[in-house]
Amino acid sequence: MNGIEHTLRLKGLLLYNFLFWVLLCVWDIIKTISFSINFDIIFEPSSIIRWPISSYLSYWILSHLIFNLYLNVRSHKKTTFLVYHFAGSVLFGIFQKFLSGTIGLLLERLFLETETKTWRELLFLADQTFFDIIASMFIYWMAIAILVGLDYYRKFNDQNTRQLELEGALRKAQLNNLKMQMNPHFIFNAFNTIGMMVRQGKNKDAIDMIGGLSDLLRLSLKKELNQFVSLADEVDLAKKYLGIESGRYQDQLDIIWDVEEKVLKQRVPNLFLQPIIENAFKHGISGTLGKATLKISIGVEHEHLRIEVFNTGSGWHMNWELHKGKGIGLANTIERMLKLYKESFKFVIKEHSNGVSVILKLPMA
Repeated sequence: MNGIEHTLRLKGLLLYNFLFWVLLCVWDIIKTISFSINFDIIFEPSSIIRWPISSYLSYWILSHLIFNLYLNVRSHKKTTFLVYHFAGSVLFGIFQKFLSGTIGLLLERLFLETETKTWRELLFLADQTFFDIIASMFIYWMAIAILVGLDYYRKFNDQNTRQLELEGALRKAQLNNLKMQMNPHFIFNAFNTIGMMVRQGKNKDAIDMIGGLSDLLRLSLKKELNQFVSLADEVDLAKKYLGIESGRYQDQLDIIWDVEEKVLKQRVPNLFLQPIIENAFKHGISGTLGKATLKISIGVEHEHLRIEVFNTGSGWHMNWELHKGKGIGLANTIERMLKLYKESFKFVIKEHSNGVSVILKLPMA
């Protein structure tokens, strides 16, 4: 696919362009024949060589220059765009005038015994030049208008497609979030911990954990499908989840929150934090024999929101792949970040001597 087709997402653009000028040429030939018949004028087939054949052939050749110029200046500011194309339309009109005459002369020499115009006569058509240039400039701007329309159509389609993809990714994130919380293993561990607390006479802790589990499920079920929420909402949901996990690990888990107060109002992708924390448990904390540490640090770094989730543990094994197995929640999170921010975010997995950090940097809203 060439540059023009890639930009405008129209695979047959060059073919359509050729057919467009052919159809206009045929239409003008039909009109010329019809005019001759209606007014009893003798129609000379040779007369159509200069108009419309040579004229439309020159338009078709020069139209490729319009495409290239449009692609080169389409990203410029509006004023620059107009200045470039005004100059381009003037040159287009002049070149079309002389190219049309040259093509007509060559075609006449090829198909007729004698041409109707000589080379010298082509250089002195001052009585028609101004009108022809104005007409060609008008055609130039019509072509630019069509290209701009196609470009906006492509952008509109891309925007709609991107929006649908984001909505699908968000629904997938919510589904994964619910699947994780409704996972029999997660529920079993939670109820097992509650039962252990009751047997140990820690009724208040058991009641708190039941309330936390209820709040976590309620928040997940009622969470709105908005692409962005406040960081405070994301932190609140993560704390509900960690409240259940900390009940399971009890004194064997230290959870440290280091969140700058000023960033809590920042808009962040919905359901992005919990999958990262979940991976910290699956790939690090769950395999730790002794006391484990989970630290969530959120602050500002070089005009980016920096989120770091550190967990103690042996690190992720060498054959671990992001898009396979237990990393699926994290993979979906990164896929959403790419759709939301493109190349404006950073994702890093950093290994330490005593654990692993997942670092995410997002543009500040």
